[in-house]
Amino acid sequence: MARYRNEQASNHETVLAALRGSRKPMTAYDLLARLKTKGITAPTTVYRALDRLIDEGRVHRLESLNAFVVCDCEHSFTTAMFSICNDCGHAEEIADTKLHSDILAIARRLGFKLSHSVVEMHGRCRACAAGTEH
Repeated sequence: MARYRNEQASNHETVLAALRGSRKPMTAYDLLARLKTKGITAPTTVYRALDRLIDEGRVHRLESLNAFVVCDCEHSFTTAMFSICNDCGHAEEIADTKLHSDILAIARRLGFKLSHSVVEMHGRCRACAAGTEH
C-alpha cells in the first residue's frame, strides 16, 4: 500500500513537472505522450494526477481548450482569469481581486452559491500582435 501511495505522489509530481516545462497549456493526452518515457502509460494515471493537482490548487483546467496549466498566482480567491493567445497558444494567468469581488456580487444577487469560477479571454498576445517571438 505504501508503494502505491509513493507511486501516486511521484506521478502527480511528474505531471506537474511536465506542465511546468511546457510553454503552453497541455491536454491530458499531450501529457501522456510526453510522459510515456517516464513510465506513465495510462490516461487514468494522468487524469488522477491532474485531479489531485487541481484539488491542491497547483494546476488549472482551461475549459475552452480542455487543457491544463500550472497555477502561477499566489491568490486566496477562487476566480482564475487567463488570457489565451489564438496564434501561439500561450496562456497567462491573471490575478484580479476586483474581478473576483464583482463575480461574487453577481452570484449573491442571483442567490447562487459560487464554488469557483474561471474567466478565459481569447485573442492575440502582445508578442504575436507585435510580430515578435516569446
